Amino acid sequence: MRFFWLCILAVAHLAAATDAPPPRPVESILADYVEAVGGYPAVDRLTSRETLADLHHGPRVTLYWQKPNEVLSLTKKERIGFDGTRGWTLSSKRKIKKLARGAEVPIEMDANPLRFVHIHDFYSELNPAPPEEIDGEKMEVIVAPNSLSATKLYFDATTHLLRFVDESGEVSAYFKNKVEYLDYQEVDGVRLPFRIRHTTTQPGGASEDLKIKKISHNLHLQPEIFSTPQAGHVVMGGRR
Repeated sequence: MRFFWLCILAVAHLAAATDAPPPRPVESILADYVEAVGGYPAVDRLTSRETLADLHHGPRVTLYWQKPNEVLSLTKKERIGFDGTRGWTLSSKRKIKKLARGAEVPIEMDANPLRFVHIHDFYSELNPAPPEEIDGEKMEVIVAPNSLSATKLYFDATTHLLRFVDESGEVSAYFKNKVEYLDYQEVDGVRLPFRIRHTTTQPGGASEDLKIKKISHNLHLQPEIFSTPQAGHVVMGGRR
């Protein structure tokens, strides 16, 4: 009798899987996303960005991004920069430290949330996954495998905008990082999130809720602001 019911359950699960709609092709999901944020021409004409934001229960933050992947995060207590190859931190006491591998990625995801328009530049393999529902909203899912696990990207099935990025395996196999993009608004012909939330399962890792106040594009930035500071010489401003 037990075997009979196990067979019934297996058939029911198979039928449910058969009824589920197949995932759309990766390129179709991405094409809708690119169109939703403004299209390639609108995105590609942006060469730099300044983002003014507040951290919930935290300091005021200024983020700079310069094409293709240079980023800088400024607060009163700390500066974190990445020049495209090397990352660094500078404390208020002028102590310079090397940035841990991969630690620049969350900053770039804040400073340049449109980086996923050119997703093939940093993911060699992309696969469609079955649609999911999160908090009552239908999501289309793309999975980017890595050597340890995978990054999952969730696109709103209605707006086609990127809503969640779940990352595991890029830095460590033992914890997961999640980024949520909310409150998209149009700036200079592109749609950008004005609220970005970070959560992590890493022990001691802090959650962040970034509320963006203002975004400006195509500024003239001093190239050296992204480079590792030299002892006794620190460029404090972002604009030229």
